[in-house]
Amino acid sequence: MGFYTGRSGRLFLTPILLIPPTPADVEAVLKIRDWSLETTLELLETTTIDSAVKRYTPGMVSSSGSATVMYYRSEPGDVGVQFEQLLNRIMKTSNAGVSESDRVGIVLRAGAQPGLGVDVKDDIAFNAYITNASITVGTGELTSVSLQFTVDGPFIELIDS
Repeated sequence: MGFYTGRSGRLFLTPILLIPPTPADVEAVLKIRDWSLETTLELLETTTIDSAVKRYTPGMVSSSGSATVMYYRSEPGDVGVQFEQLLNRIMKTSNAGVSESDRVGIVLRAGAQPGLGVDVKDDIAFNAYITNASITVGTGELTSVSLQFTVDGPFIELIDS
């Protein structure tokens, strides 16, 4: 039985995803402190007026999440994502605003990494819009960027799928 800690977690930023990504597709990793993902099912009430007990049917599902990544600049040989590629998805320097081309593919890794003697990759992959970015700078602290995102469409890949 294997247990994973936060040290196992990863966040990969990719081009828009259409099929489950391969390990080669997700090489652009952000240096991450934490990530979380929440999925919510809306229930539609179907109770009739003559009923004494409420009844429901499944409705729409929505997902959103957050991550805290470390702000850094890639050095030669570093495989980190340049932050211009990330922050330009929401922090615009023109009046054009955010468009569908600002949608990103995100892969969240909860545990095992392919190629390290484990055949299963514990990934959750989806397309999303970054809905909030907050840069934090503090004396004696690493500069970090808190991100919030909303999943756009269905999941592309789920853990152990």
